Amino acid sequence: MTDEQTNREKNIKRKQLVKFVKHVLEKGPSGLQKEFSSMKRFNDFEKMKAFKQAQERGKNRYKDVGCLDNNRVKLAPPWPYDYIHGNYVATPNNAKRFICTQAPLEKTCADFWFMCLQDKVEAIFMLCNLMEKGAKKCFEYYPSKDKTLEFEEKGHKITMKFSKSEAKVMETVLTVEGQGATLKTTHYHWVDWPDRGVPAADMALCELLAKARLSKAPIVVHCSAGIGRTGSVVMIEYMMDQLLSGQVIEDSDKILQKIREQRNNSIQTEHQYLFVHQVMMNYFMEKKMFDENAKLAHLDFTEKYHKAVH
Repeated sequence: MTDEQTNREKNIKRKQLVKFVKHVLEKGPSGLQKEFSSMKRFNDFEKMKAFKQAQERGKNRYKDVGCLDNNRVKLAPPWPYDYIHGNYVATPNNAKRFICTQAPLEKTCADFWFMCLQDKVEAIFMLCNLMEKGAKKCFEYYPSKDKTLEFEEKGHKITMKFSKSEAKVMETVLTVEGQGATLKTTHYHWVDWPDRGVPAADMALCELLAKARLSKAPIVVHCSAGIGRTGSVVMIEYMMDQLLSGQVIEDSDKILQKIREQRNNSIQTEHQYLFVHQVMMNYFMEKKMFDENAKLAHLDFTEKYHKAVH
């Protein structure tokens, strides 16, 4: 973490989080689950025309996970077509903080890497594994040690080379070449986040976001469909962006609504919604922002959270 980031964290004031913490503690896990259930998920395919056209070309991983037209990522010429199942998603102070996208298919690997080149992406979060519970969730779109991968789309070639890897969250530096451009990007693979489930609500995600936040380019995030685990990460960073810029955290349901207007049906389960709140509460605890009463209430919330998600 840079000195500037550390200072911004130190400048977070209790008044910025009081309303959020009060809401979370008063509702408790069961109240938050009800809050989430009241926000129905649906596809308005009239707002997803490019998605419907791409269905015939086999460019969508799931036919019931739509991609909104209004802020979809468009691949620019000389790429042969402009569609990829990805949306720009804003946080309060960054209009293109994220690109939320589906896990690459064999047919879309070249599109994925062209998108990264086009947007000069320096950080990619992969929140799924290639196989989960015996089902293929993602094509192997990035090279492992000592390998080079090449993908082609109508004569347009893109090459990836492995540079180095670290063991923590499977951090790999990749070199991407294509269309006369070269890009160095860091690929973070989170290996133990279960599909439709939640990992440990520790500081790992906050630390990962702190690293990636240094990049001015969009952060690419994907799980398999690019809405559940992906939406959880986006919602946490949305709140962190408000905190670090001196704003008061908005109501959770309003934040999720704003995210869903950009990436349809983000956050798929009650457990993922609870996880977002638990991570934020643990972050406040870690940064010593709670008084004694709040500490006790946080313990009670955490106990109920574990019962709810396990």
